[in-house]
Amino acid sequence: MTNIEEALALLAAPYTDERFFTRALSALTLVTQCRWAGFARLSNQPGFGEVIAFCDGKKSIPSFQFELKGSPCEQVYLDTEKYHLIFNKDLQNRFPDFHLIKSLGANSYQAEKIVNESGEILGHIFVLDPLPQSENTKSKEFFRLLAQRIGVEYHRHIISQELVQHQQMISSSEQYMSFVDTDYIYRVVSKGYETLFNLTQEQIIGKRVVELHGLPVFEKQIKPLLDRCFSGEQIKTQVWIHPPHIAQPIFLDVHHNPYYDASGKVKGSIVSAHNITELEQAKNRVEFLANHDSLTGLANRRSLFQQFEKLLAVQSNSSNRVAIIYIDIDDFKSINDSFGHQVGDIVLKEIAKLLTQHCTQHDTVARIGGDEFVLITTFPSTGQQSSAQSLLHRLREQLQQILCTSLVIDGKQVDVSASIGFHLVSDTSAKPSTLISHADNEMFKYKQKHSRRG
Repeated sequence: MTNIEEALALLAAPYTDERFFTRALSALTLVTQCRWAGFARLSNQPGFGEVIAFCDGKKSIPSFQFELKGSPCEQVYLDTEKYHLIFNKDLQNRFPDFHLIKSLGANSYQAEKIVNESGEILGHIFVLDPLPQSENTKSKEFFRLLAQRIGVEYHRHIISQELVQHQQMISSSEQYMSFVDTDYIYRVVSKGYETLFNLTQEQIIGKRVVELHGLPVFEKQIKPLLDRCFSGEQIKTQVWIHPPHIAQPIFLDVHHNPYYDASGKVKGSIVSAHNITELEQAKNRVEFLANHDSLTGLANRRSLFQQFEKLLAVQSNSSNRVAIIYIDIDDFKSINDSFGHQVGDIVLKEIAKLLTQHCTQHDTVARIGGDEFVLITTFPSTGQQSSAQSLLHRLREQLQQILCTSLVIDGKQVDVSASIGFHLVSDTSAKPSTLISHADNEMFKYKQKHSRRG
């Protein structure tokens, strides 16, 4: 197994916890052949940086803080134009007062910024080595791809930490508490209800639930829960509600407990509800990041395979045919080399937009590599293989017409074209990876054939 293959294998495992960053840094040391790798960010303490993951080959070293001034990391944040930085030798002479370099005996340094979707700097990854480093296209491109991946996973890590904080706050804070009797009238309410209904507690007490929530919400969401509670059931559920007096719906974690009188008869429901809208939105965001490409917003490889497996599972009982379209942007590297990676990223976003506009809502469009896209589509079966093949040839021609275009980005004309391969699924029991590879191979043959013509 080559260093690149081993590095990719390390990164292929799904994100589970902070150990992902150690795996990522191990992969970076393999590709660059450097002794040490780290992931750092600005500290909350002004003038300091924080290394939150650092590895010596396979071994992880505890996180630590350091003073930015006089360190090579300072240069990463001072240069707002460059994303990649290298000091290929004489590191100890350049930064004589930086303790980490002295203690390690490092003489070369290379780094790549990590930015989020908004362009904000989250931190940077770096490698150190006792020997001089030479910058090459392969290691520089791996740096960039790894920085993007760490950016997504670190963002998810931050959101996950926020989820824990929200959960702790919810467990210690009861926002809405009330007692509703069997006539559906509020008899007791907490202070939180004043914000919910824009009324004082005194104005709320004695009103029917339907008056405050409105008939649709009461009939569809609230009354069924109260009725179950009035029958003696304890209920814990989560529900979206939209009281008339607030601008946006809120997501509530709700507990209903029946209240009994001395004779054992249910007199009403004690309702305890917590507003967990931010928590739900954060969960949705984590799920989105896990299933979508951070640059284009399309489905990522993980989501593509999940959706494809589900589609294949129902195809044995369907009259539809399934086809895989594999799309590769021609000579995309030259676009990055000629115009820069930021322009290249805009090109990928535009390609994603064109594909989305052309496809139906039932199609799956995914970005599975740097400049590679996959489209999974279905269409009614005519029973004739030749007819299905003709339809796919027409679809390929349509896509090539759409993707063979000129984009104007920052006043520069960028010419784009694509090579497209397709595969008509005949065996729905085959693995999705096998079926997609058939379309990939067909695309490669198509590219070779037309490049020879050119």
